[in-house]
Amino acid sequence: MDPLTEEEIRHLANNWYRSLDEHAPVDAVLTLLAEDSFEIQIPEGTFRGYDGCRHVYEELWIRRFFDEVHTLKQLSFTPAGDKAEVKVVVNWQARSWDPPQPKSTSIDDDACQTWVVQRAPNSGQPVISTYVVDAVKPMPGPDTV
Repeated sequence: MDPLTEEEIRHLANNWYRSLDEHAPVDAVLTLLAEDSFEIQIPEGTFRGYDGCRHVYEELWIRRFFDEVHTLKQLSFTPAGDKAEVKVVVNWQARSWDPPQPKSTSIDDDACQTWVVQRAPNSGQPVISTYVVDAVKPMPGPDTV
């Protein structure tokens, strides 16, 4: 298979974050992930496969976070044969509600992530096989002087 290009990786990243912002149906989100080898490591834990992604997406993310806007700030990648290691910095702005709290809270964080991207064997399209949140950095705001 052909090596991954920067254009393909950026397109995948933009589709991923747009899907999160729009709370796309989980089946649409799964098309962006490696079917047999997907693993996500987030502060809440490590989850594997499509079932792990379904749990993270439906139970941990879209039921809790809303008014989301992901802005890709940095993306670099290192090709490694038929895969690429991708370093991402994304600004994430959202609101969250933790029942039974009386009010929601604002989020404005930069998330530093490392992905492994590969081509899907059937379609040849780039997909995320590993997704690691390396660090989450709150952005300074009026309440953080």
